[in-house]
Amino acid sequence: MTDTVRELVGGTIAVPGVELATVLTDPDTGAPLYPQRASTPERVEEAIATAWAVHTDGAWSELPRKERADAVRALQAELAARAPELGLADSLDTGVPQAITPLFIGAVTGLLESAASRIEDGFGHVELTSSAGGWDRWQLPWGPAAIFLPWNAPTATAIVKIAEALVAGCPVVLKPSEWAPHLSGPFAEAVLAALPPGVVQIVHGDRVIGASIVEDARIAAVSYTGGVEGGRAVGQACARNFTPADLELSGNNPVVVLPDAQPGTVVEHVVPGMLLLNGQWCAGPRRLVVPQSRLDDYLAALAAALDALPIGPTTDPGTVLGPLGHGPHRRRVEEQLDAFAARGCEVRRYGTLPEAGGHFAAAAVVLADEAPELTEEVFGPVLVVRTYRDVDEAVRIANDHPYGLSGYVFGDDRDAARAVGRRVRAGLVTLNAVLAGPPDISRVGGMWGSSGIGIAGLGQGASFFSGHRSVG
Repeated sequence: MTDTVRELVGGTIAVPGVELATVLTDPDTGAPLYPQRASTPERVEEAIATAWAVHTDGAWSELPRKERADAVRALQAELAARAPELGLADSLDTGVPQAITPLFIGAVTGLLESAASRIEDGFGHVELTSSAGGWDRWQLPWGPAAIFLPWNAPTATAIVKIAEALVAGCPVVLKPSEWAPHLSGPFAEAVLAALPPGVVQIVHGDRVIGASIVEDARIAAVSYTGGVEGGRAVGQACARNFTPADLELSGNNPVVVLPDAQPGTVVEHVVPGMLLLNGQWCAGPRRLVVPQSRLDDYLAALAAALDALPIGPTTDPGTVLGPLGHGPHRRRVEEQLDAFAARGCEVRRYGTLPEAGGHFAAAAVVLADEAPELTEEVFGPVLVVRTYRDVDEAVRIANDHPYGLSGYVFGDDRDAARAVGRRVRAGLVTLNAVLAGPPDISRVGGMWGSSGIGIAGLGQGASFFSGHRSVG
């Protein structure tokens, strides 16, 4: 694939002007591509100044609703037309098979139609009545919004976040991860074709550039998806200016399996979730908590599902599990598996790795009763298995980690499963299913603990990007 790393500042698309020390690689082969790039401080300043001018002039928020809605629908059409190209970019950055990435992107472009409809329906204005007279309550845009993308699902995340910011009326300064910059070229072209200049801008760089954006007083809201360490740094920087922050971070998500659940049914749901985006998604099932008396049944069902797993390059239409996104990430996953083994856990690996190199990792099942204190998320195709003797112990194991993003409960008695689900410490707990596909964000969940701050759900993002004002 050709180099598509571009910045978009003030209506101009260009190659970012600074080369960083770290080199991007092809996940299928490990071959070096070119250095990571960053926008110059001058271009970042221009992007923020332009976004500030768009906000203060009302060049987006004060457009007639029909014009704004039409522009958002035009963006949907432009992105949908570029879904194959954006899919190739995401595969190059994430290692997710090329047969999957365009479908994943296409599934979320419809959110822009929903965004356009909410604009037309008058989002942000409610008329209230009381004994003292009438009031108008408005949700008004905070101002320029900085949106930081993760490397594991960059295009889909960009669409979801930008849609909500545009509904609220906020201009956007978008920064892709330095590990996943390739969406920026086709995305910039779509933005330039559909939206007024300066409404969405794209800059590049590492945490130094990111910090300069967050700390700028003209940035009125920050939405970040990524790791806990980066989220803490963003949160601390936002605190200096009391900038609203939406932080979606990691999630070491439990799957509590009740004694009456059927192993075949559970594994039928859990394995696709375990492998979605090569295991590189924040809501993925990470820890399978099963009755001690049925451990062998679940291990046999997992082995049957994973033994013949097709592991291959992103270009092979038969690939189910592609390579991990980049070399440092693959090494981190292997180090975590080695830590389990060093503590006496059995690590079972499935599938045959390609011989051509690349950032491939086998699917792995870890029997972790010997190391319950190893509670950090393994962000890859890895399922950690723990056993319990009674339901209270199962809940304790499920909650024995610092996160609180997603959870799953399986049981034939739905009332009993729901009762356990209410005890699992997570923002969104799903019964008898795993979200093994593009997330249905009409469900509303929160980020608890080290999983971050904020509320995820259709329409919730626009509320984050806007503040309340009542007049009456």
